[in-house]
Amino acid sequence: MSMENNRVEYLSEDAWRQWHIELLQSTVNRVYERVPFYKRALDKAGIRPEEIESMEDLKALPFTSRMELASNYPYGFFAVPLRDIVRIHSLGTSASANPIVLGYTLQDLSNRKSLTRRFLATCGVTPEDIVQICLDPGMAIPGQDFKEGAETLGALVIPPDPLSTRTRLQIMMDFKTSVLITTPSYAQHLMGRLFQNGLSLASLSLKRLILVGETLKEETRREIEQKLELETRAGYGISEITGPGLAYECQCRCGLHLSLDHVIPEVIDPYSGQQLGPGHWGELVLTTVTNRSNPLIRFRTGDITKLDMEPCVCGRTTWRMAPVKGRTDGLLAIRGVLIDPAGTGDLIARWAGGKRLPFLMVLSDKDHLTRLELWIAIDEEIFSGSLPQLHNWIREMESAFKEATGISCRIKPVEIRTIVPYLKDTPPILRYNTNTGELSPLAPPSSALPPSRP
Repeated sequence: MSMENNRVEYLSEDAWRQWHIELLQSTVNRVYERVPFYKRALDKAGIRPEEIESMEDLKALPFTSRMELASNYPYGFFAVPLRDIVRIHSLGTSASANPIVLGYTLQDLSNRKSLTRRFLATCGVTPEDIVQICLDPGMAIPGQDFKEGAETLGALVIPPDPLSTRTRLQIMMDFKTSVLITTPSYAQHLMGRLFQNGLSLASLSLKRLILVGETLKEETRREIEQKLELETRAGYGISEITGPGLAYECQCRCGLHLSLDHVIPEVIDPYSGQQLGPGHWGELVLTTVTNRSNPLIRFRTGDITKLDMEPCVCGRTTWRMAPVKGRTDGLLAIRGVLIDPAGTGDLIARWAGGKRLPFLMVLSDKDHLTRLELWIAIDEEIFSGSLPQLHNWIREMESAFKEATGISCRIKPVEIRTIVPYLKDTPPILRYNTNTGELSPLAPPSSALPPSRP
């Protein structure tokens, strides 16, 4: 099925239902025949592809998790021959020794680019814009997607780079950047540096910020818009699914429009797995219906949101999702990158000769950017070398963590008694108050689930 992007967002409810069931049937047939994981899962559930006759049958299909993607490294989830793959990306994860491998056919790349283009166009990007992308190395894949999407619009693009904040601000002024794509926290960081350096708003040509990778809180949005005197738009994307073009705000800013022509979204109770209706908060689950190389059935995102299936004031009929409120799986979202505490423990054990060491994950904020420290209990039984050897081990461990996740961290060796009072917390994640020096545990994942609508 195909339709121009500027028309597909306005389909009727019946047309969407027909669109989804036809593509769902095709996708289930493909994965059953070509992906061993799904054949085993469907056989175990007693489901035959031909039994999928309506959208009600979707809830009978098995879920897919990130751990299962990593466990089938490298090509276990590919639904096309390797000769049809033209690009491969790997997503680093602390949850497994193996990365998650994503393959793309030419059609997949074309769809991904088209979705990102639609996202940016809906946000108001035009060929007259100069688009600057400032994202952390851990968001390299969406950074490339944004670059390609903006280029197809005809905009001039300044791609992601490892430059300092000061240099990025200089480029922003000299090149007259009109659209900045970054995370909410880095936008606040840039804003702080701008005023600290005594630069005026008149020195900038910015007219719009597109904020991705993190939840955009309304108070943060108001502060940025008031101080920088510009407009913000928010987006939501998952690299395993469609990239950054998965959901985006229109001019009405009343929820993020999902790319219904490429995914079927659900919200489920994260504990029972039961589907929840519109307006109920739960875990977002996505089924892809256009991916050729890596089709996914009921992929559990871990993100807490709710769905609105009513047409938007803008006229689009695509369902909208609320900004993500938190996570159900205990994963940490740090500057747009997911970190698994349990996987971090495994990573530490690999570098400690297989011995599991007590540790804390300590978060702190400086200039609006979240920083991560790993406080690891080390004694003479674990390490009996010289102090320089310990420093080398720490540096190697920090490098290994960044290579696995794309996020920098600082390793701090401590005595076991320092962290014992906090080891009762599961997972052992704490926030460090830089003003008071106090440590406090993060709220449990379940606290991010707001009450459902009656």
